[in-house]
Amino acid sequence: MASLLDNIVRPSAVVLQLSVVLGIIFVLLKVVQFYQERKKLIKALEAFPGPPKHWLYGHNHLVRRELSSIRIVSWGEEYPYAFPRWFGPVLPSLIIHHPEYAKSILGRTGKSLHLLVTPLLFVSPGQGLLILNGTKWFQHRKLLTPAFHYDVLKSYVDLMSDSVKVMLDKWEKKNTEKSVELFQDVSLMTLDSIMKCAFSYNTNCQTQRSALELSNSGKAKGTWQDTEEETPGFSGHSSFGSATQSPLLPLKHSLTPQFAFREDLGKMTYTTMCIKESLRLFPPVPAVSRCLSKSVTFSDGRSLPAGLLSLPLLLPQVYDPLRFSPENSAQRHSHAFLPFSAGSRNCIGQQFAMNEMKVALALTLLRFKLCPDPSKPPRLLPQLILRSSNGIHLHLRKIH
Repeated sequence: MASLLDNIVRPSAVVLQLSVVLGIIFVLLKVVQFYQERKKLIKALEAFPGPPKHWLYGHNHLVRRELSSIRIVSWGEEYPYAFPRWFGPVLPSLIIHHPEYAKSILGRTGKSLHLLVTPLLFVSPGQGLLILNGTKWFQHRKLLTPAFHYDVLKSYVDLMSDSVKVMLDKWEKKNTEKSVELFQDVSLMTLDSIMKCAFSYNTNCQTQRSALELSNSGKAKGTWQDTEEETPGFSGHSSFGSATQSPLLPLKHSLTPQFAFREDLGKMTYTTMCIKESLRLFPPVPAVSRCLSKSVTFSDGRSLPAGLLSLPLLLPQVYDPLRFSPENSAQRHSHAFLPFSAGSRNCIGQQFAMNEMKVALALTLLRFKLCPDPSKPPRLLPQLILRSSNGIHLHLRKIH
């Protein structure tokens, strides 16, 4: 009996030992592979001078959440074209702030950064254009493109106008003695607008229900969750809301654009210039990421290997709408202004957003004069989209 047990246990022990040895060998091979790839990345990044990094934290300890954009801008002024940004000890990226470099990256077919973006979302982004890659992304993009044709978008102007008027009617009832926080109202207006235009569904979310209640009821009825995989529902509402608020942010600098706005509401020429300048200073999506599927060589001879994350980012300057006048725009680089990204994966709803901003701004300035609240300036917080951590506080003055 004992010999029988020995014959059973002995092979089992041998198999266990062999499994442990094979496991250790596998782990060691992975460590060696990781070390070689990291060494290759470090060697490639040596061509790009940048701020000194900590061996453990990378640059994370130097970039506070609230001041990250300020620190990145200061680094961009110090290190031309591009500079490395390390997220901890093992995840490098290259921050790009030159239009020729941005063209080299965004003009290629690469992978979206879905592994790092998805855990940051509070709701599932579904399987839409924001997340998909490869053939399935191409099929979805091709399917949706006709829905954003210029002639189709023209029919949405009346629906956008109705949503904006509901928001302005709410502002008429507010106490104008104190400044008003507009972030929530504008967000609900953009949600109401995109639900009407994209889903033909009147939510009344601005007057009856919160956005959270709408999301829950939509899932129950099968109107939101079933269709968000095929339409820019989540990303559209978030980015359009941020974009629509961008023209309000420069009001902290000056009130003069409002008078030019009202004189221009017929042709919207100067208004469009102001919107573009606002989007340049306060882009709805402050940075776009690309994980290179192939190595790339830039115009100055420097190169990056496949697998490296790059973040095209253009640096803001002083607010000046005239930089978008026809004469100033004629010689501008095609990738010097990227509020909606560029290349094959640019924002499919950019013309929708521009139309919505023009409608909202025109109707608002016909009924209100907007004045900044010096005691509550916006504190910009770049996340997936650009937000103000304390909202947008403005004084509303009715125009009679």
